[in-house]
Amino acid sequence: MADHDLILELARFIERVSAIGRTGLAFKPDGYDAERYEDLLREAARMRAALDRDPALDAAALLRRWHDETGRGYDGYVTAGAGCGAIAFNDRGELLMIQRPTGAWWYPTGFCDVGESPAENVAREVREETGFIVTPTRLIGIVDSLKVGSPARHIYSMLFLCRIDGGAMRLHPLETLDAGFFALDRLPAPLHGRDRKWIALAREFQFAGRVEAFFDPL
Repeated sequence: MADHDLILELARFIERVSAIGRTGLAFKPDGYDAERYEDLLREAARMRAALDRDPALDAAALLRRWHDETGRGYDGYVTAGAGCGAIAFNDRGELLMIQRPTGAWWYPTGFCDVGESPAENVAREVREETGFIVTPTRLIGIVDSLKVGSPARHIYSMLFLCRIDGGAMRLHPLETLDAGFFALDRLPAPLHGRDRKWIALAREFQFAGRVEAFFDPL
């Protein structure tokens, strides 16, 4: 097994163990079971800190944060994070891209806020990050962060094809360093993250008439 594959599997294992521990404490906060869930969390925090090799990440601090995030009962059930992204082309067939604070380029994206539908979220993200007003027209697919080799937090990202209806370029002062429209074969570098299948999906939905949404097979 390659080093990156091993790291990815270990990260997935840690995510699962910490989720089981926090969910267990949500439903069984006291008693013998709670002690075992506490042990799981402690070991997961220690492994996460060792895996990240970040001196700023302390296992004890991570354990406290997990405790603070643990709810009670149904509200404490730990699930994957939900995000959304916009694939929006102009009338010249160029894709809207933003430069994130890290310097890497990506399509407009963000976490889904409570109280908004995925389509509402993606329209808001584009407006906030770029100033453009868009309407989501089709679900391109759901991207699983673990399936694309990311060892960070487990996220399901819903990718939407969007129509640009108005607005003008206006960059968010904290979230967007730069933005522009680019041909799919001339995307700016460096690109964010590890996933690149979204490029082929964008081409298929915009130019080849694809309508069937993508999801990772079993």
